[in-house]
Amino acid sequence: MASSTPAAAEFAKVAEKFCRLVDGFSHYEPLDWLALISRALIPLEMAVRELTGTAGIGEYSMLADIEQRHHMFVELKTFLGPMDDYWTDADLEVGDGVMTGSLADNITEIYFALKRGLAFWHKGPGEAGAAVSEWLSGFDVNWGYHLANLRSQLKHKVTLH
Repeated sequence: MASSTPAAAEFAKVAEKFCRLVDGFSHYEPLDWLALISRALIPLEMAVRELTGTAGIGEYSMLADIEQRHHMFVELKTFLGPMDDYWTDADLEVGDGVMTGSLADNITEIYFALKRGLAFWHKGPGEAGAAVSEWLSGFDVNWGYHLANLRSQLKHKVTLH
């Protein structure tokens, strides 16, 4: 595994900031919090792009920490209330009037992917490569998709207020 690089250290810093913001959601009004989340996505996306090629892609499991993810999802969905749901392209194609997009889902998936890598990162420099692999594999398989959806949806929601 690779040792710590400046790009990895910067990513860890940005990931920590995002996770602290998510952990502290209850200290904000929902729309104010979403505006902060929206602003945190740009540095997060820029930092992950700098990681590309610094480590191999690891194995990603959707089943890890599923109970904790579900608990957070429910808390965030309740906190966001009617602001949480949004139309996806698939919803519009089906036309059954059901919105399946969820800001809480997107935020939860990003949060837990970042936390997985941070768990390696905090073990020390010898685990920096594992942290980067976790972040990159998760980004390619899952949280990159959620980041793109979240960024797109928040652009509309936070500017409407």
